[in-house]
Amino acid sequence: MSDKQDPRRAERVALRADIDFRRAGEHRWRVNILDFSPEGCRIEAPVKVTVDDTIWISLPGIETIQGTACWVKEWEVGVEFANPLYPSVFEMVRERMSKAK
Repeated sequence: MSDKQDPRRAERVALRADIDFRRAGEHRWRVNILDFSPEGCRIEAPVKVTVDDTIWISLPGIETIQGTACWVKEWEVGVEFANPLYPSVFEMVRERMSKAK
């Protein structure tokens, strides 16, 4: 990327879809995912989340994946995946979420 101020490692795809979200010891919540990349995503959280919270999200077509809250701004949370998605898996999930709108 040409913007040196943006710490993202990959371009995010803007979208709006429902996914499942949970933290350790809590039940699942249905939340909006706002953008998505192989390394992470941005979600609207239904509960207060703190930076460094471990969370799990369920994306269509793949197993639940673990991530960490890397930033929080009111009810929006930036999530960094523990293991980045392979490009082919990312494209498959992106397609499924785009069709689910």
